[in-house]
Amino acid sequence: MFVFLALVFAGGFVFFGVGSGNNSSLGDLFNNLFKGGSSGPSISSSLKKTQQNPADAKAWHDLATAYQDKQRTQDAVGALTTYTSLRPKDAKGLAELAALQRTQAQDLQQNVYVAQVLQQDANASSTFSLSSSSPLGKALNADPVSEAWQGETSSRSSGAQVQVQSAYAAAIGTYQRLAALRPGDASVQLDLATTAESAGNTTVEIAALKRAAKLLPDQAAQIRAKIKTLQGHK
Repeated sequence: MFVFLALVFAGGFVFFGVGSGNNSSLGDLFNNLFKGGSSGPSISSSLKKTQQNPADAKAWHDLATAYQDKQRTQDAVGALTTYTSLRPKDAKGLAELAALQRTQAQDLQQNVYVAQVLQQDANASSTFSLSSSSPLGKALNADPVSEAWQGETSSRSSGAQVQVQSAYAAAIGTYQRLAALRPGDASVQLDLATTAESAGNTTVEIAALKRAAKLLPDQAAQIRAKIKTLQGHK
């Protein structure tokens, strides 16, 4: 059981890049190790500036950067959300926020995997349970501790899935705001489509792909084929 959980976590780090909130390259990682960390703004100093002047957009952006340097993705998302509310037409800031929200959703997906494993483990005993018609079987099947654990793991799994969907919905919303600022940027539409695909939002994915097809005539046939496949599965 514990070995399996370890493999789940390890696979998540490799596949999703958990902890890489600022999308650093391998070279950047080694550079930071030899430099002893980031030389950017500290969390404490940036946080103090935002408290002294909540309308200081630069301070919020610096705070988000400081949080990312410490792999505090959720806090970084919060700071960048405030920054983009103060600078709603900053396309670069929206792009940073959308990418970070997508990273957060991917990180949260690990919680879903773990919760599902725990839920399966909690329900596994039912496979080996005695017949409910026997006195011992009735006693075991009515075990309040087992029932409570099954309920807890089921609740955790459902809650984790809600968090993932919420994070993906936020990322989609931010990409849509960015697309409104950059209507001619095909890469934004493709990022939006990819995020919507991960979230299982086929409607948004198809709409983004249609816009991308118009912006990328050389790839239009391939994109339309993808759209046709998605429409066939709806």
